[in-house]
Amino acid sequence: MGTVFAAATALAVTTAGAAAALSAPFGAAGNGGQYLAGHALLGLGLGYSIAILLRNATRRLMTGRSAGKEKAGAVPAPAHMATVTVLPARPPAMTPLRGRHAA
Repeated sequence: MGTVFAAATALAVTTAGAAAALSAPFGAAGNGGQYLAGHALLGLGLGYSIAILLRNATRRLMTGRSAGKEKAGAVPAPAHMATVTVLPARPPAMTPLRGRHAA
């Protein structure tokens, strides 16, 4: 879920940066700074997306290498079984029947 949230955040920042950069006239660095701020957000969003991709690629590489070591290694020891004690069931509490239900 964290990867989905990070990807959505990166996409939102990138889209906001592109919108802010396009809303300012070209070369209008002095008009409110939208052009510069838009490009800063655009770069931040794209950098964040690249960081997510690199992290996922590294995680897959590390998982692949550790899985290969487990396959080539010795057979793992069998798991020890736990002892389970089963207590006898208590009889249900019965209330005495009265009146017409007692017959």
